[in-house]
Amino acid sequence: MFFESFVLNITVILVLIVALTFDYVTKFFSYWYIRHIPNKTPIPFFGTDYFRIFGIRSNTDQVNALYSQYPKEKFVGSIKSRIPDLIVKDPDAVKTILSTDFVDFHCRGLALDKSQDVCLRNNLFYAEGEKWTLLREGLKSVLSNLKCDSEASLHDCLSGTNGDTNVQQLLSKVLDGIFKDLLLDESSDGRVISDMRSTVQKRTFVDRFKTYLKHIFPSLYVMFGLVTMPGKLSSKTKHELEKSKLAEIIKEGSVFQLGLKEKNRSLSDVDFAFAVLSTFITEGYVPCHNLLTAILYDLAKNQQVQKKVRESNEEYLDAVIKESLRLHPPYSVVSRQCMKMYQYPESDLVIDKKITVNVPVEAMHRDEKYYKDPKSYAPERFLAETSPTHSFAYLPFGAGPRKCLGEQLSMQISRTVTRAILKRYQLEVCDRTPKELTLADHGFGRAVDRDIWLRFKPISY
Repeated sequence: MFFESFVLNITVILVLIVALTFDYVTKFFSYWYIRHIPNKTPIPFFGTDYFRIFGIRSNTDQVNALYSQYPKEKFVGSIKSRIPDLIVKDPDAVKTILSTDFVDFHCRGLALDKSQDVCLRNNLFYAEGEKWTLLREGLKSVLSNLKCDSEASLHDCLSGTNGDTNVQQLLSKVLDGIFKDLLLDESSDGRVISDMRSTVQKRTFVDRFKTYLKHIFPSLYVMFGLVTMPGKLSSKTKHELEKSKLAEIIKEGSVFQLGLKEKNRSLSDVDFAFAVLSTFITEGYVPCHNLLTAILYDLAKNQQVQKKVRESNEEYLDAVIKESLRLHPPYSVVSRQCMKMYQYPESDLVIDKKITVNVPVEAMHRDEKYYKDPKSYAPERFLAETSPTHSFAYLPFGAGPRKCLGEQLSMQISRTVTRAILKRYQLEVCDRTPKELTLADHGFGRAVDRDIWLRFKPISY
């Protein structure tokens, strides 16, 4: 005992616990102040992130709000719970992070490589270090051997469509067919694709909670052994994967020769094929689904553009796709972790190891400094003579060494599906079409947050 009075001792201990706890949760609250970086006043236990924690704003809305609040600043600071976060607004600084000094910002810092989720720990999006390098090379090999020829499946999926149609349901049928043709055997019924897609698109409370842990507290996600995909492959799924085009490409390629099999874990060819298929669904199918929904919505709302697409060449269609990507990017914020103490070139700003740096993609896409009348829909801005003023102010697929590997495949699928639909149908809004296309945070990405209905009027030739 420090004092003779028991009550006094308990009081002193409680005061010490409160003081130490307060010191712990507020340790970095002055981090941005002493670096002369604008930031909002943090609150103990919540930092400046209370808007997101209490569901008042999504992470995207919070980043966009801070971006707009300091229009003349290159950097804006925030505190997530107790850890400093930096928002980088300047395209030249973004270029430095994502490309020039990539070696200093090559990690996302999630440390999910020890997860029990075979799909997650073999997902290029989450991989770090040597494993990321090996996975990237392996997936490059897979992508280079894929052939996207889906005219027959497109015809079957679109056949019978007429009148007011749920766009997402139609596109699910279309993309199920396309990804089946790309990755599975011709005799497959494609159920593996549709089942995995449905799992990823779920938004139950449990799924939201697991996603929250995965992105905010990844160590807890690993500790509790959580998985996003079913942990045990069914015999039917194994059979589908064993005879799939994807498995053949993996066996013929150099993926395993590169040493990708994990230490102290048994990773069969089928398990790895399942993990790669999962990556195609989470980082390929789902973003394509949302992009195509946005493209069709934008075209239905802009009849002159729709008419011009039918009459123009591939360059104008690409401009249409790029404009929908600008307005509705699949990832609104790109994050990297600083790997060592770093000083930004031509700046006094020094940040420490493990500080997260955020690139506000959606906010930059809608900034009038880089785009004239940024809220308007104008595909012409992406034609050769009117391209964006700064290449790093347009980042729907990221940039630098970690730029999305599937960009070309995504663009090819988007062109093919859009052309096929416009060849057969005139798209129009209907009574059930929402006035605005809104997206919500879904994992690290963005997803259309409501059913989109459009009128499909068959074209007679």
